[in-house]
Amino acid sequence: MITISIWGIFKYLDSYTLNSETISVPSLEGLTITEVEEILTEKKLRYQILDSIYAENNEKGVVLEQQPSTDDLVKENRTIYITMSKIIPPKMSMPDVVDMSLRVAVAKIESYGLKIGKLSYFPSECVNCVLEVKIKTKTINAGQEIEKGAVVDLVLGSGTSSEKVFAPYLIGLTKEEALQKIQAAFLNIGAEIYSDCSSKKDSIAARVYKQTPQRSENIAINMGSPVDLWFTCDSSKIKISVVDTLNVNLLDEH
Repeated sequence: MITISIWGIFKYLDSYTLNSETISVPSLEGLTITEVEEILTEKKLRYQILDSIYAENNEKGVVLEQQPSTDDLVKENRTIYITMSKIIPPKMSMPDVVDMSLRVAVAKIESYGLKIGKLSYFPSECVNCVLEVKIKTKTINAGQEIEKGAVVDLVLGSGTSSEKVFAPYLIGLTKEEALQKIQAAFLNIGAEIYSDCSSKKDSIAARVYKQTPQRSENIAINMGSPVDLWFTCDSSKIKISVVDTLNVNLLDEH
């Protein structure tokens, strides 16, 4: 009788705590909240949004993280805590960069999580200093509320004459490296043509194998002009000329 009673107690506790029934946590990362609800309802699990963050390079409105992790064993009705990516970027105040040099302004703008877009030039005694900041042709004043991660265009002083510059030598550079040299030369990226790249990740690592205009002591262009770039993920297409590199170094010294 005692044995039967003890067996009954353990059987009850086992049923109550669901020791014999565990659920494998499904993978929720990359799913929308609607998809999360459908999957967890079927699994007899619950969820709670722990946080929402803005992730520029991630898809918007999807799960970024979850806890417990995928394939962890939990009991029925367990709450899965998730972190979502925000659909709308947070707001921020535009920093004051008017009258700053291009180099200082770019450093400040990027430190605020913003991106540099087009550079245009306007006659002014203040050479290569910021005259105006724009987003999609609209003038933006310091302190004005804008979206974090926004692309801002800069209007710069060109001096009182139509100053010419040389295009930098960009063969073999990534887009980020090329952009830095182009902006330092007071120019803009023009067309971007990619080949031999099968994914977005590949495109990020792609390198310049052709540019127009080329770097030459005989080709000077107006400040703010575009430089068209051809990118490839096939390293065999990239032909870095030792002669061209030496010529560029000599031009830079002058």
